[in-house]
Amino acid sequence: MRNLKVYSAPDEVSSRLAELGVRAEVLIEAVQRGQAARASCTPNHPAPFAGIYAWAETVASLRELLRTEGWTREDSGNLPLTVNRAKRVSLIVSTGDENTGTSVSPCTRSSKGPRTESAVTINALQMTLFDVRLRPEDLDESNGKMTFLLLFHFDINASEVRCELSRPVEMNGEGQVSGWAERIILPTSPLGGNASRVPNDVPETPPVVVNIRRRSA
Repeated sequence: MRNLKVYSAPDEVSSRLAELGVRAEVLIEAVQRGQAARASCTPNHPAPFAGIYAWAETVASLRELLRTEGWTREDSGNLPLTVNRAKRVSLIVSTGDENTGTSVSPCTRSSKGPRTESAVTINALQMTLFDVRLRPEDLDESNGKMTFLLLFHFDINASEVRCELSRPVEMNGEGQVSGWAERIILPTSPLGGNASRVPNDVPETPPVVVNIRRRSA
């Protein structure tokens, strides 16, 4: 990936996250709460629910934990964002593939919709104007914002949860986010609970079809 910057050393991670107005501990706790929700599921739950529950609880926890630190929630076209307007940063929670949190560049596990695609396009345009380590003050004149994905992956074989906060700039032909301007690798967490009994994926939301029929006179 062109101009990709990876932050993995603890001091680099802390410094970059401070620029964005968030702490690693908060991001990790949100993911851990999502994992706890997933682990609470049993074989009697519908198969897709565990992944959806983990994702939804991570979104909710991230918003709750950051509420007192200047972040607010925003739902744009059914895309749940956590936004710091002062820092011009938006966060999207998403499941990542097995490369999440490793030295290999990851992809999102599922395809993304037009709202995410728009955010990725804006991020990519910013790369032509600014340095890879884009700062909030760089966006003051353009009134723009940076969008980051909080990626998490439940690795059953390694019995761990890996996550990273990364700025997307490319999508592949399947609609997955696949290219990054920067990746901030976060510490791993142990995978507990019913890890082996529930699926890892968050399924795509099926299209909703509403049938409208004319009433008879």
